[in-house]
Amino acid sequence: MLHTFVALAQRKQCVLIAAVVLALVCNVMGYAAHAQHLRIRVINAKTNRPITDEHLNVALRTDQIGSVAMATNKSGIILVQTGTATIIRILANMYADCRPRTELYTNYSIADILRTGITTGNLCSEAKPRPRPGVLTLFEIPKKFIPTYPAPPASSLPHSDENPN
Repeated sequence: MLHTFVALAQRKQCVLIAAVVLALVCNVMGYAAHAQHLRIRVINAKTNRPITDEHLNVALRTDQIGSVAMATNKSGIILVQTGTATIIRILANMYADCRPRTELYTNYSIADILRTGITTGNLCSEAKPRPRPGVLTLFEIPKKFIPTYPAPPASSLPHSDENPN
């Protein structure tokens, strides 16, 4: 009789442990289903090679306040865990951004990036790779390649002495 009672107790203990482990696994799997990861791919627009030493300012909200400088890896990739955020904003840091001015403060949809991918505008070269799901592709150039112009854009300013009005 004692042998049967011990065997029953051990079985209940095994069932309890199995239930706890199953609950933990389900909890982790539920979290993993909500955790989203996307990649930001940073490419040198002049060489078409990855930029491996950039630290993009990344924000998961509509303003850049509190953005985090995130470093690219040896493949020019930044892995971003988005959590429950719905948009992402990025700003160049160490390099010059090749996006058109109207696109600099864009709120990119995380759902669109995950579903189809986004390739940002590129004013610095003709490169325009096809978007890949889960990847936001950004073009930059070293700041030493920023063009300089021989003359200022305006010959006279409204408040200068040259303006007779």
